[in-house]
Amino acid sequence: MQANFINRATVNWVVFKQNLLAQASGAKTIEQAYPAVEFAIVALGDKHTQFYCARPVKGLEMTPAKQPPLYPDEPVPEDIGYIRIPWVVGSQQKLDKYITQVQAHIKARDKPELKGWIVDLRGNMGGNLWPMLVGAGPILGEDTLGYCIDANNTKTAWRYEKGKAFSDGDIQAETANYYTLKSANPVVAVLTDTLTASSGEAIAVSFKARKHTRSFGAGTCGVSTSRSRFYLSDGSVILLTTAVFADRRLVRYGHSLVPDESLRPVDVVPRAIRWIRKEYKAEN
Repeated sequence: MQANFINRATVNWVVFKQNLLAQASGAKTIEQAYPAVEFAIVALGDKHTQFYCARPVKGLEMTPAKQPPLYPDEPVPEDIGYIRIPWVVGSQQKLDKYITQVQAHIKARDKPELKGWIVDLRGNMGGNLWPMLVGAGPILGEDTLGYCIDANNTKTAWRYEKGKAFSDGDIQAETANYYTLKSANPVVAVLTDTLTASSGEAIAVSFKARKHTRSFGAGTCGVSTSRSRFYLSDGSVILLTTAVFADRRLVRYGHSLVPDESLRPVDVVPRAIRWIRKEYKAEN
């Protein structure tokens, strides 16, 4: 934590260590030290860092891993494109299928007469960023889309190009049969809500500072940060927040992304449609 935590400069590590060791002072086994690890994570004050113990312990309640719901698509008029970018986790086969499905939906809904696209990130609670980037790539466009910046101020860029998502030049996800929009650089309305989290927020960050783009809805969850996996001696895992997201202009986040227009849920899609039509008219 002292070496890698994103906000390490704000922590008094001498006091932190004293308090941690006091919590663990009665522990005779690794399992008995688990509550002290939980204490340390709470003491960091970071809601994205998590601890997964290797063995369940009576009295230490671990949150069960629940699959969040998938939201249905919204109906939109014929002149508006629509794509939902949902959360995704799982095997390589599942991630590949996800990319294929998202780009297939974009291809099926694309036509020359579209005035713009709605990219719906509501309910996207995160997971694996890279398939999401490839899926949304045709609409995002080919560019460096954002960065992870760690406590040493080291920047790692993420990028989309020709069906591939890159992290500092290394391919993280790809599809051979990638799609290209009929009209490049479209007008885009991005929809977010309080459930848009983690990698979902990274996609929202990817649309920041993009031309002809505006966001609508509610502020995101507020975990626009990257985590690294650290294994402890018994196989337990700490997912530690080690970097913040930054947009293509290097504006840093690490907190909730506030939309350009905060709206009630019922007003989000109608307002996004009106803005897309107005922006398209102004550009043409």
